[in-house]
Amino acid sequence: MTVTVRQAEQQDADAAMGVVRRSIAELCVTDHHGDEETLARWLANKTPETFRSWLSNPDNFCVVAESGGGLFGVGLLRRSGQVLLFYLAPGSQRQGIGRAIHVALEARAIQWGLLFLHLESTADARHFYEALGYRPTGEPVHKYGVLQCFPYQKYLQP
Repeated sequence: MTVTVRQAEQQDADAAMGVVRRSIAELCVTDHHGDEETLARWLANKTPETFRSWLSNPDNFCVVAESGGGLFGVGLLRRSGQVLLFYLAPGSQRQGIGRAIHVALEARAIQWGLLFLHLESTADARHFYEALGYRPTGEPVHKYGVLQCFPYQKYLQP
């Protein structure tokens, strides 16, 4: 599969949020444990309208990974260095798509003059982030109910 990573556009909202919502619902089961309340709270702001507002914010940089007219991944970076979104469509893992998204986010972070990136990882994604050079920075925090998020940080080398 040939994948292109590009800056997200307003017209990507429906497809991008579809990827995010499916990723959370289907790939993060061991994180939300099928708990309906946790899942509902986690998905509450994952809407096309919210996505469009994120794109309108000049302090955000968002990319999508596409192939053959379909979207397979979404990543969103804040100018503060926080990675707010990083999701792949079910069935798209371990194909280099996540790494390609990260390369784009890291390049923008360096362009912005950031010294590090930080994020909160699900338990399932920890290995992926550690392979990219992220290191744990504290104890896990509970979000949305039963979900545990693990704080990570990566120092950037321009």
